[in-house]
Amino acid sequence: MDITKIRLFRIVRRKYFLYLCVSVCVWIAFLIGTTLRLNTKKEYTFRKKEYVSRCYLEVLSEFTKRTGFLVESEVCKIPRVNPFDQSIKDLLPYDPQTSLCNDSNLLTYVDNNILYINFTKSRNQVGYCSYEPIYYISNSFKLGKISGNFNKSVRVTDEFIKVQCFDSFNKVIAKNFHTVFFKKKSNQKAADVRKHVVYGQNKPNTDNHRESRLNVLLIMIESTSRINSVRYLRKTRKYLLEKLDATELLGYNKVALNTRPNMAALLTGDFLEHLSCFNDKEGVDKCPFIWKEFSKFGYTTHYGQDAKCTFYSKDMSGFKYQPTDYYDQPFHDANQQGTKHIFNFCFNGKSSSEYVNERMFNLVSNLKDDPFFSLSMHIRMTHDSLTRAVTIDKLLSRTLQRLHKNSLLNNTFLALFGDHGIRSGKVRPTFIGQLEERLPMMFMYVPPWFKNKYCSYFKNLRTNARRLTTHFDTHSTLLHLLDLDNNQHGKNTYRQKGISLFNEIPMNRSCQDANISSKWCACNFHL
Repeated sequence: MDITKIRLFRIVRRKYFLYLCVSVCVWIAFLIGTTLRLNTKKEYTFRKKEYVSRCYLEVLSEFTKRTGFLVESEVCKIPRVNPFDQSIKDLLPYDPQTSLCNDSNLLTYVDNNILYINFTKSRNQVGYCSYEPIYYISNSFKLGKISGNFNKSVRVTDEFIKVQCFDSFNKVIAKNFHTVFFKKKSNQKAADVRKHVVYGQNKPNTDNHRESRLNVLLIMIESTSRINSVRYLRKTRKYLLEKLDATELLGYNKVALNTRPNMAALLTGDFLEHLSCFNDKEGVDKCPFIWKEFSKFGYTTHYGQDAKCTFYSKDMSGFKYQPTDYYDQPFHDANQQGTKHIFNFCFNGKSSSEYVNERMFNLVSNLKDDPFFSLSMHIRMTHDSLTRAVTIDKLLSRTLQRLHKNSLLNNTFLALFGDHGIRSGKVRPTFIGQLEERLPMMFMYVPPWFKNKYCSYFKNLRTNARRLTTHFDTHSTLLHLLDLDNNQHGKNTYRQKGISLFNEIPMNRSCQDANISSKWCACNFHL
């Protein structure tokens, strides 16, 4: 009996000792884990504070300092003016109404490549609908074979479509136009037809990691100055500056008269008159547009604008071949067929800017896993109007929020800009009107990780916010994005007109230094 008790005691003691050892080990592991977490948190906090101090606070005080000048140096002073100055306040409403289009005949919509009839809106007026694909041909478009009739929905297999809906008497009651996203193999279709007009056969170094190769999203608002953005792009500015921490270039100066030469400067890095390709009667396909460089690096490219202008006119033939992988001109040409004036902006239930905006968002959201270059140009809405910017403001601010909340800007360089300021109307002859004509808006956004990895580039960009800058500099910056780690493209373009905005612009840069003629120079400007 005693032996049995002794054995039982020994067994209990062993188990107790084992439990005790396990408990001590668990406790020690807990203490070690807690200590590591605290140290890691302290180290992270320290690094975060160090990053903020290195890459932000050094330029923050200078950037936020409000003076009487946007740019102030020995050779260039650009005054800060009140957008509703006494001299012009009676010419402009403070809160203009947004411009709306009649959407009563917008009876169809596309969702996930399926075209639906909106019976809620059509109120059973629609008997059936059919659609025609829209194709690009040299400088124009053509309609393809009409689909079969459908009375509910149909899967779409074409990028652009014209839809017609009929009542029970076979009478057309609505015409709708839609863009549909289809994934194209990068550089296949468009590049194949334009390869004979791309300069150079050298293959670039494409070893950069994907995370270092930013997508490029360019959004141009025609005739929009920085001053007018303060007036009528309030929501967009607020979101860009406060939520996205974008950089606004306060001394951004145009380099030429109107849209065509200014966009030529941004897209080619040179003056339009210096490039003979713009005089080619066959078309402007041979011109060294920036998207060709991105195409060489495997980027999917996109170009869209809501008016047939810029590189199309009586003395300029436009593109004989499709210039980019995704090219929206045939869609807008078909949608706007018969329109004679650029001042019109409502087409078949939507504004031209809505079409441009929807197309841009669909492309970005579907191309998020591949590097892309996208240029979207809003021409019609603001071409001859200061106040209609409020309509684009509502559109853009919502789109920026969607892009941000859906993490579509995490690997994207975004530039929202104007080609020049307003060039017509009652404000233009005034001092402020002449000044803002010369100073288009320019916002540039880089994702948070970029500020950490490329600290010096971000600091330079912020410093350049108060320097004299141009479309040539934007061109150089875009080239720099292709080779961030080597910094070869960023020094200047081979035409040497601009400086990458990731490099510091000289404080005493003059208009002559920046290739701005005295006629368009905003430095020390007076009537």
